[in-house]
Amino acid sequence: MEIVLDNWEQGRRVSQVEGRALTAGPQGEGEETEFTLTLYSDQISLNIPASPGGREFIAGIAKVLGPPKMEPTVKCSCSWGDGVMGAMYLVLWDLLPDQAAQTLEALRTLLEGAPARQP
Repeated sequence: MEIVLDNWEQGRRVSQVEGRALTAGPQGEGEETEFTLTLYSDQISLNIPASPGGREFIAGIAKVLGPPKMEPTVKCSCSWGDGVMGAMYLVLWDLLPDQAAQTLEALRTLLEGAPARQP
């Protein structure tokens, strides 16, 4: 899975990350899946399409964050005037206060890639 970040807004209390996960399909066709992560001081929220690529992204991020607070919830994504646009997963992870900084650093490494090592 390759991750492309489109936007990372750092707020005082809440940060939001928008990007795309590029996954390989069964016959080699890639799937691009847009996602939004909202980072709170005590919780991380993920919105991602309910698709094979979405499930693969959830599995990849769960390797860093651990299991979500509860099973991914399917919700309907609608737009004013456009109607129903598709099914989305809403996934929540709790951040433990004593591990939040370490967990967020691991998440940043997953999303941005490991920093280059100096020789």
